[in-house]
Amino acid sequence: MVFSTHVALVMTVAITTVCWVATAYLGPETDRAVLVNFFRLVHPPGPGWEPIRKVAGPVQAATDRDNMPLALLGWVAGCTAIWAALFAEGSYLYGRMPQALLLTAVFVVSSVVLAAVTRRMWAAGV
Repeated sequence: MVFSTHVALVMTVAITTVCWVATAYLGPETDRAVLVNFFRLVHPPGPGWEPIRKVAGPVQAATDRDNMPLALLGWVAGCTAIWAALFAEGSYLYGRMPQALLLTAVFVVSSVVLAAVTRRMWAAGV
């Protein structure tokens, strides 16, 4: 049986989603000590880490520095930089220069934003 491209894409996304959700709920739970060690090393922000933060103790007392909006901006800038670079490269290869130049500009701007966010978060010790 042959599926059209858009149907194959939707089916792939649906099957992948079912697989990762099933794995997350049915797979073995991560050892608590591993999570505490990871938390002490990385200091990930966000309310989902609250149970581990309590177990980790005073090592991570400076959770006031958690800045989820800034982290989200960094995530969006990083994703934008990667996708813009990939599509710009394809546009250059296919000779679509206006599109390639626009995507290159998007890549540069998003990379500058990502670098600024990273510098700011690292300076804050997040």
